[in-house]
Amino acid sequence: MEKLVMIDKGRVLKEVDLSGKRVMIGRDPMSDVCLNDTSVSRHHAAVVRIFNEYFLEDLRSTNGTKLNGHEIRKHFLKHGDRINLGVFEFEFQVGEDRAQEPELDRTVVLHPADQRRPAAVEKPAHQALAAHVLYLDGPERGKQQALQDQFFTIGKPGSDLALINRRHRNYVLLKLAGDTLPKVNGTLVRAGGHELQDGDLVEFAEHRLRFFASPVNSGAA
Repeated sequence: MEKLVMIDKGRVLKEVDLSGKRVMIGRDPMSDVCLNDTSVSRHHAAVVRIFNEYFLEDLRSTNGTKLNGHEIRKHFLKHGDRINLGVFEFEFQVGEDRAQEPELDRTVVLHPADQRRPAAVEKPAHQALAAHVLYLDGPERGKQQALQDQFFTIGKPGSDLALINRRHRNYVLLKLAGDTLPKVNGTLVRAGGHELQDGDLVEFAEHRLRFFASPVNSGAA
């Protein structure tokens, strides 16, 4: 079972079950985890579950959200991660069976301009056949982006976000956060997501992308 463990000087003060899809953390009494201290914003952060994965999102808090000592806006969680919200510290824990699983590549592309490419690593052979998207407008118009990672998000942290989730050889578009629903070929994507097909037009907020089931054409721009 996945959980957040509140820690103070090595002592466990509280355990929070993360079985729900979204756990809100803040000073607001209606929060799932209420932290009654002025160092915490009313709506400070959230832990969100996507299938079997969890990520931490800062909700534009005043004092920020830190993960393993680094301030973040949105980041996937792994077993043992330390989270600091104001004066409070939590540890993210998963069940023993999941803690032994090999770690997935959880690189998240929030927007092409915000990309921070990791050092080159050897990719599994199947990733060489990854699908890709083509940006149709904006500053990245004409750019091709390979969907090699398990998750690819479209949008901005703390705002409207959509996600393309790679499931083996299939790619599914889902709404991740915010009020805006993504569209595929002009049709709104509801709960449960939409499995993308070659040539599908994806629209979300100000973003327009074309999905291709084939790898990036190395001879293109």
